[in-house]
Amino acid sequence: MAVHKIANSGTIKEIYKITGGPYGGKRVNDKFEELLSELFGAENLKKYGERNPSDWLALMNDFEGKKQGYRIVEEKMTNIRLPASFDTLTKKIKSSVIKKYGEKDIKIRKTEYISLSSNVMKNLFRSVVDCIKEHLKSVLKRPELSKVQAMLLVGGFADSALLRAELRNEFSERYRVLVPRNAGIAVLKGAVMFGKNPAKITERVVSTTYGANTTKKFDKSIHPKENWAIVDGREICRDIFCSFVKENEIAKLGESVRRMFSPLHANATKFTFGFYVAVNPDTQFTTDDGVSKIGSVTVLSPDASRGLDRDLEVTMYFGGTEIVATAVDVTSRNKAQTSLDFFHK
Repeated sequence: MAVHKIANSGTIKEIYKITGGPYGGKRVNDKFEELLSELFGAENLKKYGERNPSDWLALMNDFEGKKQGYRIVEEKMTNIRLPASFDTLTKKIKSSVIKKYGEKDIKIRKTEYISLSSNVMKNLFRSVVDCIKEHLKSVLKRPELSKVQAMLLVGGFADSALLRAELRNEFSERYRVLVPRNAGIAVLKGAVMFGKNPAKITERVVSTTYGANTTKKFDKSIHPKENWAIVDGREICRDIFCSFVKENEIAKLGESVRRMFSPLHANATKFTFGFYVAVNPDTQFTTDDGVSKIGSVTVLSPDASRGLDRDLEVTMYFGGTEIVATAVDVTSRNKAQTSLDFFHK
């Protein structure tokens, strides 16, 4: 979920951080698989998928299309085509499970289709749809979002007629609930448009905390003993997390966040900075839980004559299509730059 404001100039400001959870259409697919496992046996279904991968994919693709359909909201049966190879499983269907649901809710038709009633289909959606509603309600209670006027549903799951109906029933009295044509590819189109014109979004609300590793003079009253080290005769604290921007802070287009550092070793001629992302905005150390490394950069500092009396300027730029980190040795003006990678290891 993203919340944006359209300025008079036509540019866009993000006014609340991006949020969400495991509430996508895949969760509905998972529920359908659970239903098939209940009907035919989990082990039988697993073996079938391993032996007939293309047929299993065809079955799930057919369900993917049918779960978007209007038959669910029209209280009609939804027919999902079964591959011919599925015949071996239909003979193993558990009559007790059919009896549990009722023959009006689940039927196998000539081993060619599994027909599910509207109630069964809605149950596959229920937990996901409820999570989406509760998340939207929770976020929209925030005072800074009191002027929100419209909801725009995009992405593949937005093609679901049931999801659209549920959200309109829940929110249409307060908001305009809009679904663009070809909602499934709207996210892709938006990414391409933003890539061509990043200046369209002038402000972003940072959804997590970014920083770099550094050291400080060791203070036994606040620093843990395991981070203690001696470097060139000095007691230091290692693995300090130096925050550049914290969760919920605003990053404006064209603005960079700078921090100044000093050498750790007086005779060092190059310096490497590691960059990290933290789930906790109050993170103190790069070794804390929820901290992940997303890149590093090494800058050369050939003139070590000034020892520790050297300035190293490190910048993180958040305004474009990627986060760029730059390190500069102020004395020599040597510069190194990298784009931060969330899959970095």
